[in-house]
Amino acid sequence: MKKNKLTFAIRNEEEGGFSAQCIEIPGIITQADTESELKEMIDDAVSGYFQAFPEEKDRLEKIKKGKIIEVAI
Repeated sequence: MKKNKLTFAIRNEEEGGFSAQCIEIPGIITQADTESELKEMIDDAVSGYFQAFPEEKDRLEKIKKGKIIEVAI
């Protein structure tokens, strides 16, 4: 079974460390002191989000099965 993938925007924070926000599901946000810690925090945030909102997996699968286009702004 093919796994869905999520995309994250990563930012260097002014006060130090990094933050990550999911592009597909903006409610998945996390932060960490290092990039390696950030990956672990992203995994934890994704897991926690889908435990709290299991119906979102179905919505995500429908989105990913459809055609996705990029639009310049």
